[in-house]
Amino acid sequence: MNKKKWTYKWIAISVAMGIMICTISAGPVSAATEVANTKAASETALPIVRLVPSTYQAKVGDTIEVAIWLQGFTGDYSKVQGYEVHMDFDASLLAPSSDSKKLTPSIFKKTSSPMSLVNKIDQTGSVQIAEAITSKDAKLFTGYGKVGTVSFRALKAGSATLKQSKSIIIQPDNPGINIKHRINQPTITILANGTATDKVNEKTQTIGEPAVKKVSLPSASQTLAGFKDKGAISKLKWAQDSIVKLAATEVLQGTSEGNFEPLRDMTRAEFAKSAVVALGLDMKQQPVPTFSDVNTSDWYYDYVETAGKYGLIQGLKDKQGNLKFNPSASVTRAELTAILARQLKSSGKGMTADNSNPFTDITSHWAQNDIIYLYGNKLIQGKTATKFHPGAPASRAEVSVLLERIQQALK
Repeated sequence: MNKKKWTYKWIAISVAMGIMICTISAGPVSAATEVANTKAASETALPIVRLVPSTYQAKVGDTIEVAIWLQGFTGDYSKVQGYEVHMDFDASLLAPSSDSKKLTPSIFKKTSSPMSLVNKIDQTGSVQIAEAITSKDAKLFTGYGKVGTVSFRALKAGSATLKQSKSIIIQPDNPGINIKHRINQPTITILANGTATDKVNEKTQTIGEPAVKKVSLPSASQTLAGFKDKGAISKLKWAQDSIVKLAATEVLQGTSEGNFEPLRDMTRAEFAKSAVVALGLDMKQQPVPTFSDVNTSDWYYDYVETAGKYGLIQGLKDKQGNLKFNPSASVTRAELTAILARQLKSSGKGMTADNSNPFTDITSHWAQNDIIYLYGNKLIQGKTATKFHPGAPASRAEVSVLLERIQQALK
């Protein structure tokens, strides 16, 4: 098959050492092809620049939100210095909100002072954004990050396909290379009338080139040294390795004061984000909050909604009938176990059916079967040989260990 001629994008990035000119191949992204179910695991494990519509089927006049996410940029794909995304849409079918002029990206930390190269929403059919870090000492991007959200109004019936006509990822040690990653192309079906049922409809493809030079990943001692309370972590020999591994991939992060606080109870909000990122789940876009105590402006909003969509978390109704999540409450050992056991069972991974139960305090407990399941697979332990303490809060160290073990079990 003839390859289309690749076009090139020049980005001038000012760094402390001077001016670095990168010749970046944008790639023939207009020729999207559907990923077969038999696609190699190495391809599906690649990070992805995802367009995330709030719905895949809508009616004329509906409001549709589309978020842009960078997902899974860890390991050899971490330390992203810059990105550029162009999303094209059919302006005859979709109209951006009149007050949507720019995206509000949260890829890089504000302290890294990212340089905005382009950021515009063109009413005629294009959304373009590009950012780059210019200081060699600034913190680069790793993990999951939201580029922004665009609100559209459905104008008329038809199939509105969102295309990434350009998707560029750059790393500082690989100038001139668009780092290999995946992109998606969702299609939103707009109906003139009738009932719209949501069903995912998208294609995915791999673009870019393999990195010439591998990312220099921090050593365990370097990651540990990044926390002011490294001494407290080092004392927890049973949890230290897991904490370091999850911290290196931004599954778990430290506090604004620079501590990890391994023995502090993990909040439900913190756990929602950690679980979504650790399990590599695709983000969801929810325009209206599911829980009355979680607002769209909360840092954990997207992660709570995504975890909820996957059935990882649930809320409770108060006396007024409002569904609440209680984001600041501590996640209990039983909740932690049940959530991750469900995910592991649904993965299809062959696990042992050992039903031995040494714990005397979980008889008739709602999470009994899940606790026994993870214990039987050597993924969780009790507080003592015979006591699990299901209602006790789970510490950040305990969550780190279990999440890291679940990651290994799912590989």
